[in-house]
Amino acid sequence: MRPDWLGSPQHFVAGVLLALAVGALGYRMRLGPPWLVATIAVMATVTAETLVELFEYPVLHPERHMTNPYFDTIADLANTLAGALIGGAIVLAWPRFSRRRL
Repeated sequence: MRPDWLGSPQHFVAGVLLALAVGALGYRMRLGPPWLVATIAVMATVTAETLVELFEYPVLHPERHMTNPYFDTIADLANTLAGALIGGAIVLAWPRFSRRRL
């Protein structure tokens, strides 16, 4: 089994959307400067995906003995991290392009 690095676009998109949602909430709550809000957005996204992956395989495949989920899990985490970093970069740049300050 090889990792499917580009076969999980839902993980990438979910990473972007979750990071944007956390970033918007962070700006609304005035958590701090943009770099801090972006960092929190990325950290929350990667933490959420890590938890999903840790529970996903045993729940969906209880009959398997974790034979080789490692590669797919790593690919999923990498896609989510890439999405979170893109989302975090957008969150970081958000105030520059916003018409009104958040």
